[in-house]
Amino acid sequence: MFQTQESIDLKERYEKGQRNFQEFQLRRADLRGLNLSNTDFRGVDFSYANLREVDFTGADLRDAYLNEADLTGVNLTGANLEGTSLIKIYLIKANCYQTDFSGAYLTGAYLTKSDFKEAKFNGAYLNGTKLSGAKLGDAYYDDRTKFDISFDPRTALMKITSNNKNHLNQSPTIAEFRTKKQSNPQIITLENFLAIFNHLTGISRRYLGKTMTQKYWESSRPLFEWLDNFEMTASAEIIFQGDLNTILNPTKLQWLQAWVKTFIENCSQIVQNYPKMIDSELIDILIAVDFLHDNKMVPLKKSYELSQINSNSLTLFSV
Repeated sequence: MFQTQESIDLKERYEKGQRNFQEFQLRRADLRGLNLSNTDFRGVDFSYANLREVDFTGADLRDAYLNEADLTGVNLTGANLEGTSLIKIYLIKANCYQTDFSGAYLTGAYLTKSDFKEAKFNGAYLNGTKLSGAKLGDAYYDDRTKFDISFDPRTALMKITSNNKNHLNQSPTIAEFRTKKQSNPQIITLENFLAIFNHLTGISRRYLGKTMTQKYWESSRPLFEWLDNFEMTASAEIIFQGDLNTILNPTKLQWLQAWVKTFIENCSQIVQNYPKMIDSELIDILIAVDFLHDNKMVPLKKSYELSQINSNSLTLFSV
C-alpha cells in the first residue's frame, strides 16, 4: 500500500468542497481514515486499496470496483453500492446501516462482525461470503439474492422483499425479457438470447474485466457465418445487426447455445463458482430448448440448481 499523488489530491479537493470524483482511479491507493462522506465515486476503481476507517456515509459508489480492498472499520451508512464489485473485500467491523448492496458482487468477501441493519441485498451475489458474526437482522434480500446453500437468511432474521418488488434494481433488458417470456413462453427470439449474453457479460466483467470478457466472447464464438452479425461494444456488450424479434430456427439456436456454453466453460476455468452467479431463469431457458419441437420450450423434467450447472448441464440438443 502506498499513498499516491492522486489520493493526496483527492483529500485536498474534498477539503475545498469538491464531491464528484468520478474521474479518479484509486487502485491500490492508501486512503486510511479519510472523510469522504456524500461523495460521488461511481465507476471508480478502488481495487486493492486501503480504505480502513474511511467515512463513506451517503456516498455514491454504484458500479465501482473495490475488489480485495480493505474496508475494515469503514462507515457506509446510507451509501449506495448498487452493482458494485466487492469481490474478496475485507468489510470487517463496518457500519453498513441502510447501505444498498443491490446487485453487488460480494463473492468471497469477509463481512465478519459488521452491522447490516436495514441494508439491502436484493439481487446481490454472496456466494462464498464469510458472514461469521455479521449482524444481518432486518437486512433485506429477495429471490434473486445468491447465498451459499448452507446459509439460511431467515435464521439470520433477514427480511425478504415482497414479490411485487422483484424487479427492483434489475436491468431493463432482463426485466423486459421476463415480461415477454410470461406473455409468450413458447418462443425464443434474438432479443431473448441477447438478454442472456449481456447478463453473462455483466458478471464476467466484474471478475475478469472488460478486456478479458471481450476476449472470451470472441474466442468462444463458433465458426458459423451467421454469428458474424453479432458485434461487441466498447463495454463488451453484444449487439445484433438485424431484427431482434426474429424467431430463431433450430440450426441458429444450436449455434447460439454452443457459443454460450463455451463462454461459460471458459469463464469457469478462471472463476470456479461462476455458474453459481448466473440467473437461474435465464439458464433454465437456455437448457430447456428442445430443438425437436420447432423452437418450442418444453418443461424441464427437474429443477436445475445453479451450483450443479457445468458443461454437462449445457449439453447441446440434437437437431
